[in-house]
Amino acid sequence: MNDEQSAAAPGTLPATVTRFVGRRRELGDVRRLLGESRLVTLTGPGGVGKTRLALALAADVRRAFIAGVWFVDLAVITDGGRIAEVVANTLGVADRSPRPAVDKVIEHLRDRNALLVLDNCEHVVADCARFVDRVLRQTTDVRVLATSRHTTGVDGEHLFAVPPLAVPDLRLPQHAAVTSQFDAVRLLTDRVVAIRPGFAVTDENAEAVARLCIRLDGIPLAIELAATRLRSLSVEQVVERLESRFALLTSGSTTAQPRQQTLRALVDWSHSLCSPAQRLLWARLSVFSGSFDLAAAEGVCADDGALTAAGVLDVLDHLVAQSIVVGEHDGPAVRFRLLETIRQYGRERLEELGEVEDLTRRHRDHYLAVVEETAARWCGPRQEGDLARLRADHGNLRAALETSVRTGDVDPMPALRLVAGLRNHWYADDFLAEGRQWLDAALALPAPDDAARARALWVAAWVCLLQGDEPAASARLDGCEALGVRVGDGASVAHARSLRGTAALFAGALDDAAAHFEGAIATMTAEGDTEGLLWSHFQLAITQVHRGRGPDAVAICRDALALCEQHGEQLCRSYTLWVLGFEAWRRGDAAQAEARVAEGLATQRRFNDSVGVALMISTLAWVAASTGDLDLASVRLAAADVAWRTAGTTIAAFGPPLAGHQAACLQRMQDGGRRPGGIPAGAALAQVVEAVLDGDRAQPARPGAAAAGAPAPGELTSRELAVAELVAEGLSNKAIAAALVISPRTVDGHLERILAKLGFSSRTQVAGWVAARRATAR
Repeated sequence: MNDEQSAAAPGTLPATVTRFVGRRRELGDVRRLLGESRLVTLTGPGGVGKTRLALALAADVRRAFIAGVWFVDLAVITDGGRIAEVVANTLGVADRSPRPAVDKVIEHLRDRNALLVLDNCEHVVADCARFVDRVLRQTTDVRVLATSRHTTGVDGEHLFAVPPLAVPDLRLPQHAAVTSQFDAVRLLTDRVVAIRPGFAVTDENAEAVARLCIRLDGIPLAIELAATRLRSLSVEQVVERLESRFALLTSGSTTAQPRQQTLRALVDWSHSLCSPAQRLLWARLSVFSGSFDLAAAEGVCADDGALTAAGVLDVLDHLVAQSIVVGEHDGPAVRFRLLETIRQYGRERLEELGEVEDLTRRHRDHYLAVVEETAARWCGPRQEGDLARLRADHGNLRAALETSVRTGDVDPMPALRLVAGLRNHWYADDFLAEGRQWLDAALALPAPDDAARARALWVAAWVCLLQGDEPAASARLDGCEALGVRVGDGASVAHARSLRGTAALFAGALDDAAAHFEGAIATMTAEGDTEGLLWSHFQLAITQVHRGRGPDAVAICRDALALCEQHGEQLCRSYTLWVLGFEAWRRGDAAQAEARVAEGLATQRRFNDSVGVALMISTLAWVAASTGDLDLASVRLAAADVAWRTAGTTIAAFGPPLAGHQAACLQRMQDGGRRPGGIPAGAALAQVVEAVLDGDRAQPARPGAAAAGAPAPGELTSRELAVAELVAEGLSNKAIAAALVISPRTVDGHLERILAKLGFSSRTQVAGWVAARRATAR
């Protein structure tokens, strides 16, 4: 799967950087099982290739799942109670209500045709079984593909034991032409050629190659690790070293399963060939949960002795070359991770060194520093990159929070500082529900009355308000104000007062809201609190528009935009532009309203703020409807509906005035015989934003009716219908070509003919037409 396909299609499958070799029979067998059962579990020892087979199958069948194929790596969690949270985050489920995460996942998937790929279930298998059982019982068209060393025991589970790769039979003569046909040999050859061009199986080395693959039991991970040694050793030398090592370990332990012995033997051997510094770094890297960057490796793993910060890069580079560490080149900076088997082995070595407690603390302190550095510069030009980094580090942030809460009885400060410092991650990355849980846990710790606790209290109140839990928010604000006054923390008191304004705004008490915001702004100006000022400014501005004081709102917005420009801030700038557009629409200037809100929405592309997207697209729908363009309003309302569902809330939560405008728009649509349509219900948030910004004017998706003048479905060929269906799923032309095994140029031709036959000019219109066909078919 390429990056373009991953971005365009619903679902999440991690990109692979090496070729998938063999497994044709296994792919066919598991595909058939998945057709017969809603739960298929791939079992087998570590390193046998369960994950890679699951990824290959998921990529192969993704066209069959309209709502997407979603990969969830459970290896990054240690608490099985958080499985539903991780799945919800992966699915992009609304993270704004206080309901249990499993309920939100079920509601999201209830009528959707989706495949969940749950990887590395063995360490949380009981919790995983409970989660899967509930999902399967309360949804109709969801299937689960799991990988685990243990079965889940869920009713209806079909098991598939992933076998080792096929190896030659040494009882028969070995020749290159025959030996090369076995999957284990093909994998070895493929990986060695990548680092040693010119390598090939010959009649001379065929027996040694066969012996090597047999001694490795055909375990893919073992083969890949051994392949790295063929950079500097011959096949015969590797076989010789393996044989003595295996004999020693096999005779030493009779309790482990044979394949576990073999894998451990190989990893032990790989470990023994590392330098002392490499072994030390390997052990220390096991403290990370998920991927990490170079700065984290240097900050957490370096010391003043054998592994200095300056030397970490060189040692890490050697571990990557030896396939101990995997390098990921997907983003602007390379990230690294350990395969789970390798990480667990490193953890054992770390325990032997007696460094677990120290490394865990250093890991926590590193990510605390990252979080606070990000929070301190939040209003600068690095918002987008900082949020992307926090998303990538989410597994490590969760681990740091777990450590902080677990040790909070001794020192509660790290927990309080982390939960408050992550406030924009909770909001702008749609982690409100998880954030609230961590905030509650941190605030439950015995902590002294100080500014750190006061700050955590107002952040907790903010999260509660965004979830619609005003009573809980009010209680947190009471505590924050009392504590802030007691310890002289004017900044927290000002934030609490601003949030009182937010609560009043959401309740429709506009005069009270304005008074609270104005009081908070006065204090924040004196304190130099740019972040607080920007959030308070745009909320005061929208309050003034609702109060009929448009000129005052415009003046406030101009001040806010100047402050954004001064600091390079983007997120609050997008909201401020939205307020200016809303004010322009209220006074009848549709053109200015369109331009301002569209500019704000364009900025939102850089974030994962589903509420901001929903508010702005809703406003654009009102603008279109007020100008009489009900077809455009139809598409925009459908797009806004997708965004609101993603956010897990409705516009009514943000105050009676906005809810009233939405109701008026829907009534106008109904009076005009229109209804929201033209956007696939399962579209991703980024697809929705792009569709709206492209200015697509799709025909409304009315059941039983195609666009005016459009042909009946029969006028499209079967291949054109297949292309149209994949367009509706959000696939790019390149991805459609891969799915249908045709060339991208052929897809281009099909799409041109589809647009011409239907009388359309955009992919979004095609998606709307497909949605109408599906509705009619139902």
